[in-house]
Amino acid sequence: MLRAHQVGEGRENMAEKVSKNKVKFKWVWIAVAIVLILVGQFGPLWSPDLSREGQSAIMVLLAAVVMWATEALPLPITSLVMVALCGFLGVAAYNTIWAATFTSSLWMFVGIFGFTTFLGVSTFPQRLIAMVVRMTKGNINLVILGFMVISAIISTVMSNIALTAIMMGFAASLLRAAGAEKGKSNMGRCLALAIPFAVMFGGCLLPSGTPINVVVLGLAESACGVTITFAEWFGYTIIPVALSLVACWFILIKVYKPEPLSDETVKKFLDEVSALPPMDFKEKFNIGVLVVALVCWIASSWLPILNTTFVALFALGLLFLPGTSMITTKQYRSESPWDILLMMASINGIVAAMSAAGSVAWIVNMLLGVTSGMSFFALFMVISVVLAIIHNFFPSGPGLAALVTAPVIGLVGAVGGNYTATIVMLALWCALCFLVPLDSVLLVSYAGGYYKFNEMWKGGLPVTIATMVFFSAVLLILPPMLGAA
Repeated sequence: MLRAHQVGEGRENMAEKVSKNKVKFKWVWIAVAIVLILVGQFGPLWSPDLSREGQSAIMVLLAAVVMWATEALPLPITSLVMVALCGFLGVAAYNTIWAATFTSSLWMFVGIFGFTTFLGVSTFPQRLIAMVVRMTKGNINLVILGFMVISAIISTVMSNIALTAIMMGFAASLLRAAGAEKGKSNMGRCLALAIPFAVMFGGCLLPSGTPINVVVLGLAESACGVTITFAEWFGYTIIPVALSLVACWFILIKVYKPEPLSDETVKKFLDEVSALPPMDFKEKFNIGVLVVALVCWIASSWLPILNTTFVALFALGLLFLPGTSMITTKQYRSESPWDILLMMASINGIVAAMSAAGSVAWIVNMLLGVTSGMSFFALFMVISVVLAIIHNFFPSGPGLAALVTAPVIGLVGAVGGNYTATIVMLALWCALCFLVPLDSVLLVSYAGGYYKFNEMWKGGLPVTIATMVFFSAVLLILPPMLGAA
């Protein structure tokens, strides 16, 4: 008894020591963040072209990244504090910051939360995943590949954010059956990254795949008069997207090593699905709402009246119709990741403050300024690397595209480079980011809690390198060879 008591006391002391060390660790990084902010506000200016407000904005963002990476404070709390600091330090007017926080995409998330809540109580995801599991005979690696291929294909005509939310709802059904514990399961970690990665790749396949492509095409046409048709765009992207998707799948399963689905788990899951009663009217009606929403999202590419946010919020209302609803208001409130919504809103505010202060333009001009005198090949690769890094910490893809397209086109024209290759490359790296989960698409899967902020780069870095190799090889050869300007 005495021995057991001593062991128990030892464990308690160890747990207390670990807890104290975690507290110290968090305070150290909070202190680092404070120092960064003070340097931005009171330190010497780095350049005569950068205002004090712009410098402060950059350091606030760096401080936020430090706090996000170390989780010294809960992620949404860090975001709220930092966005408030932008106003307090005079980086931008409070009204400018607050106006930029809740964008239409965030309001769309409010509707999407209802979809994911419904999918959590519906049997439809289980039935769909059971079909995939049967086709792949329970091979988890092939199951993950199946998720990625489906996600990439649908994302060519559907909102990336909405599709990621729906596919994560489907994945959660399988993960629950496999007993995948959030934050610990490699299967959960791998699927939660594979889905948004594949969705982003699919968005690159067609000009309509993401609004970023449309922004870049419009700005490029104004800057250099070059247009790219749907067929041409698809011809330039299909090979590198396909190669990158397969490489992404291979890298993720090798880096995160998802635990296999045991024969017992597969049999249990398939038996449970087979034993399910037929879907009743309520479930069929709610699935119908989701299908109609999906069709409307697809049609919104050609019918602007079908605004994606309106569709999401209207569908949310239909999910709560009396006599047909399968979810309660309490479930909707408790099971929706409102903290991630706050984080996303705050990131929008920080980005708006940086843009207003001129810090983003200064960073872009500084980085691109060193490329003068380079060959087109060297210029193309430098811009690719710079954008692949910057987009991870500047989560507004359309905003980044708006900032860099004109100056990059100007640099390419000065060295006699290929405009078409550059346009596709710009759209690509303003749409893709694989290192940290700050982009809206990534935040959808991050909200599930299957991976941590600082775990994504382990698989994301090699995916970034592989993608850069495939796209650069194709874009530097194919457009010039076909006579594209």
